[in-house]
Amino acid sequence: MPNQIMPSEAGTDLLSKLTLGTVQLGIPYGIHNRSGMPSEESSFELLQLAWEGGVTSYDTAAAYGESESLLGRFFHGKQSLVTTKIHLRPEPGATGTEIERAMRERVESSLERLQLSSVPILMLHNTDVMETFGGPITASFEALKRDGLIAKAGISVSQNTPDEYRSLWPYLQNDTYEAVQLPMNVLDHRPLRNGCVSMLAEAGKTVFVRSLFLQGLLYMKDEDLPPRLGAAQEPLAKLRALSEKYGVSLPQLAVSFIRDLDGVNSLVIGAETKDQVRDNIALVEGPSIPEAMREEIAVAFADVPEQVITPIMWK
Repeated sequence: MPNQIMPSEAGTDLLSKLTLGTVQLGIPYGIHNRSGMPSEESSFELLQLAWEGGVTSYDTAAAYGESESLLGRFFHGKQSLVTTKIHLRPEPGATGTEIERAMRERVESSLERLQLSSVPILMLHNTDVMETFGGPITASFEALKRDGLIAKAGISVSQNTPDEYRSLWPYLQNDTYEAVQLPMNVLDHRPLRNGCVSMLAEAGKTVFVRSLFLQGLLYMKDEDLPPRLGAAQEPLAKLRALSEKYGVSLPQLAVSFIRDLDGVNSLVIGAETKDQVRDNIALVEGPSIPEAMREEIAVAFADVPEQVITPIMWK
């Protein structure tokens, strides 16, 4: 596999194989988060370490608290690939003009926080609105591109549910959307099974994959699992057994399984500490897993309970 610091051949300019997720820098995040949100000084040190390690791609959103503003201050004068996301909640019966106005307002606010004149990649954060407003939202993305406020448009898949893919499928194939972010990991193979990843690859989309560690769930011991996640004990035990059987660390297993899939361009992995940044860079540059292990994973985790692999159901 190519070294992480090199841009992805199939992706956008400045797209590194590791995209640093920055939600942790803007709000406390993750079921396994023990350190909380880092200070601005610590965040800048973390970003500097990632930058010096060849990470040129960063993921944020308007909903991530101080994340956009933090990135704007750090990257002022630097050339990086920033993906940000906007949340839309149109009123019933909203017109295309009203939707475009709302999207422009949100983009202009993000541009101010990011200290940019154009967003490299802008994604829709809440996909549920596409069922009713997909047409005018798509037209508005095109208008934002024509006016130079964004370079590329994208969609961030939320939950991987059949209903969500049913409503999104026409838009995921639409040429307007050149980038897609989706959750996928060693326990959650839904975008593989439903053909989404192969379809996106064939369409030439830039594919970001997040939730590789299921917000830290993959690291949790049985005694640390909250009662509502008792169903995770069996798949986590299987995962640990496979790690031991093949002598591959669980983090490397989780990263390599997704990294080496055809059609995956960049892995969105967050960090709260500099050590985590170093670890993530090493993991993305790490070895592939044996093919026999990949085949066992496909069988062992083909039907993990939905309440385990869908974080919104943990609440």
